[in-house]
Amino acid sequence: MARRLLAFIPHPDDEAYSFAGTLALAARRGAVVRIVAASSGEGGERHDGGAPGPDALADTRERELAESCRVLGADEPVCWRLPDGGLATVADGPARVAREMAAFEPDAVLALGADGAYGHPDHLAVYRWVLTAWERLPEPRPALLFAAFPRGLFLPQYEQCIGMMGDPPNPPASAIGVTRWDEEVDIRAVAATKLAAIAAHRTQLPGGDPRAIFPPGIVDALLEREWFTHAGGAGASALFESLR
Repeated sequence: MARRLLAFIPHPDDEAYSFAGTLALAARRGAVVRIVAASSGEGGERHDGGAPGPDALADTRERELAESCRVLGADEPVCWRLPDGGLATVADGPARVAREMAAFEPDAVLALGADGAYGHPDHLAVYRWVLTAWERLPEPRPALLFAAFPRGLFLPQYEQCIGMMGDPPNPPASAIGVTRWDEEVDIRAVAATKLAAIAAHRTQLPGGDPRAIFPPGIVDALLEREWFTHAGGAGASALFESLR
């Protein structure tokens, strides 16, 4: 299996719902797993009753990400502290990704896909950074895997966030989710671990309920399977075969 997995996320908590099960399974099989967060989520709401202000929230969300990584068996996370809500304006995003890849030498790279799960502009920015940096790598490249979600699953969350996507919204609702994916991972053996990783992000959980991070039904749909599209690179087949 791939020995070193490197995941890029826009905000703390994006690792938990998207591919936490796959990361946990890989870590259980001896892989070294590292998560890099572009922002610290300082622009989000806070549901845990903690100290107000963006700096306090950033500090707390970084600690929450560290706890999620501990639960998953990943290394301590890397946090760039780029502006939450403003990642599309960061010109050196691909260069930052490239430096992390060069330093970590991953066998597989994971990120959110072209729809950003539910269209969040920060999610789309990190997708573009990762793809651009990966395309510039010399051969052989690491496997590049994008989280995919069944068509319609995240539409309720998309509708809650639609105001940040312009007028008309970009991406459109028809672009949220996919009807086909390249790989599917059975994560039922680590479903409790994935839910615990989501629960680590208490600032983002109304009432402290990990299922409340999204509209009803979404989290439960993410606890049995994880899906990926495979952009290319070497080693993806061996990785997924080992996870089965």
